Amino acid sequence: MSDPQRTAVITGASSGIGMETAIAFARRGWAVVLAARRAERLAEVAGRCESAGGAALAMPTDVCDPRQVDALVARAVERFGRLDVMVNNAGIGLFARVHETTEADMRDIFQTNFYGVFYGCKAAAAVMIRQRSGHIFNVSSVIGKRGTPFHGAYSATKFAVCGLTDSMRVEMLPYGVRVTCVCPALTDTEFFERSPGGGSARSSFQRFNRIMPASAVARQIVAAVGRNKPEIVVSAGGKFLALLAALSPWLTDKAMKMYHDDLAKRLASSRQ
Repeated sequence: MSDPQRTAVITGASSGIGMETAIAFARRGWAVVLAARRAERLAEVAGRCESAGGAALAMPTDVCDPRQVDALVARAVERFGRLDVMVNNAGIGLFARVHETTEADMRDIFQTNFYGVFYGCKAAAAVMIRQRSGHIFNVSSVIGKRGTPFHGAYSATKFAVCGLTDSMRVEMLPYGVRVTCVCPALTDTEFFERSPGGGSARSSFQRFNRIMPASAVARQIVAAVGRNKPEIVVSAGGKFLALLAALSPWLTDKAMKMYHDDLAKRLASSRQ
């Protein structure tokens, strides 16, 4: 009997980083199990993965529901025999100052961005511990290393993902399971369009022309599989921001104040 096909489960796979990561694995001949809420988009991505050379299974999933996440992982193992990689990528954004953020909005963004990752980690760990192998990737953000104005709720969820990942990485060492935190910078995805108020944030960032393609993040994830890679900070600018925040919080605050004022002006102009 031939060995089971190497298998990756990817949440948030209907677009952006998740979609590109799925296609990148498929090009290497992996089986990919695609999870997101948009069934029609998932089917399209599954077709692209199969055309790229991999087997694909689309599983409409709401990562806010732990039962659905458990079912996603169980179906992957049932269909392909094992779970080699789990990419917890699903996430939503929110563009608002902290004092203007409602409690309901804060709970909603934590439910997707943090608890969705937590549920994925638990489901994958149960399988990978039995296998004594596997690699979990939790997609955080550069602003999970340093919070930025108008993104307080989002940054809080991504800081939480970084902390969860740091803890789990050490806890999984006895089982031969690797855990990596992925911190992209500004990435060309649907994120801004699908985030309340996000269009204003994107227009300000675009002046710097530093938006990276989602495929660049995907390539780094795929290249890190099986390697002892605690963290992937994807861009040089992201690494600089994290370093500056660690070395000089005061100077970073000054830079962030300029960013805040620029965004505030753009918001005021858009509302006139």
